[in-house]
Amino acid sequence: MRWLFIAIGGMAGLVLAAVAAVALLFDPNDYRDQLAAAVERETGRTFTLSGDIGWSLFPRLGVELGTVRLGSGTGFPDRPLMSAEGLSAGLAVMPLFTGRIELETLELRQPTINLIRNADGLANWRFPGGSGQPTAGSGGMAPSSEWLAGLSLGGIDLSDGRIRYEDQTTGDVLTVDPINLDLGAVTIGQATPLTLQAVIRRGERRWNSRLAGDVIIRRDGTLSLRETTLTANALEIREISTDINPTASGWRIHPLSALFYQGDYNGDIRLESDAPEMPLTFDESLNGVAMGPLLAALTGVERVTGEAGITANGALALSSGDPPLASLNAEAEFSIRDGALRGINIARVIRQAVARLEGRTPPPDTETPETDFTSFSGRVTVRDGVARSEDIRLDSPLLRVRGGGRSDLVEQTLALTLDVNIVGSIEGQGGDPLESLRDVTIPLQIQGSWNQPRISVDVARVLQESQGTRIRERIEQEVDELRERLEGLIN
Repeated sequence: MRWLFIAIGGMAGLVLAAVAAVALLFDPNDYRDQLAAAVERETGRTFTLSGDIGWSLFPRLGVELGTVRLGSGTGFPDRPLMSAEGLSAGLAVMPLFTGRIELETLELRQPTINLIRNADGLANWRFPGGSGQPTAGSGGMAPSSEWLAGLSLGGIDLSDGRIRYEDQTTGDVLTVDPINLDLGAVTIGQATPLTLQAVIRRGERRWNSRLAGDVIIRRDGTLSLRETTLTANALEIREISTDINPTASGWRIHPLSALFYQGDYNGDIRLESDAPEMPLTFDESLNGVAMGPLLAALTGVERVTGEAGITANGALALSSGDPPLASLNAEAEFSIRDGALRGINIARVIRQAVARLEGRTPPPDTETPETDFTSFSGRVTVRDGVARSEDIRLDSPLLRVRGGGRSDLVEQTLALTLDVNIVGSIEGQGGDPLESLRDVTIPLQIQGSWNQPRISVDVARVLQESQGTRIRERIEQEVDELRERLEGLIN
């Protein structure tokens, strides 16, 4: 037994001596050129390392890199595809003997990604012999790797990152800067806390964005978000739950559900990130959504209030050189109940027009104009960013409105032609009853910007036609009465 202990001690001493020798004699900086050449062979891109390479062997395999730079390839300006001012990572040694891979927190300092599509339509994120996407297996998923089952990562700490997208075929530029990512300890197939903050800019538009929740990373290359909240300026989407799946030419986000302004959201989104103009298709539905706060967050104008149900499907291009809405083509239906159209009081407009026609001073505007309704619905077709509808229907205890028109979603202008019928007393709207216009169709036009629409109504013509109709009806009635008397005399 004594000799056994001596043998084991001797072997341990030899191992420790070997480790010490490697630590003393091995310098990874001696292999900088070989490492760079290996990366270049695998990627077909230039790869450079600046600064000393630091490392440790036990109890962790650690590496510390200075500035790293991976080129964009031929046909692109002298901007790297990826670069970072520093990178550090560590790997625990002892778990390797049990088949587990335990990585420590990966730290990236000031990483930058430049995504470029050149004038010939070539993308620098596409590598030779590949599409730039994970290899697709059945259903577009990346094949699983069994070794990932034992992988864990202490987390990712990314600070002051930057992404820049440039499409030289359209002149479109989008930047995400800065990016700060805090990803907790990762175990494949288990939920990990995630916080991502970024500022997105496109032209003069700017979105301060934050994503916080849980992410699940799976062996097949898919990601899942659970109990996640997304904010972008004033817009907020809560309790997001979705799977993000790589496809042959991009990504599919499905199934997708969330709480969206007091209502439920469900969607199916596909992004063809590898295709020109980056087309995005969608099939979505909203139920029980508060329209006022939603429109205020999206457009800055709370033009319609009420509880809405909306279905929409269509497509747009995220990188066409024009605002994405200019490429929107879609079909949609909406139904809103118990709300109001803000910025216009249809009853007051009619009352003021009648007052001017009669030579009276129109009553002053003493409150913010709005038209209450019990239901507001329609079907909308969008072509190249212009929405059209011939099926607008609005009902209230006072009014019935029917008609249609168009609205430019990019310029935020509209031109509507509506037919208004008064079906109730107008007294409740702040004026005398207009019994002479009851059940008479009144043409109403709304034109101009979403913020300051111009409203016009031709009450004079309506009254003239109404009076003419009533005169004809009175004559016909008297003729009928005369005919009945004559028939009585003859019989």
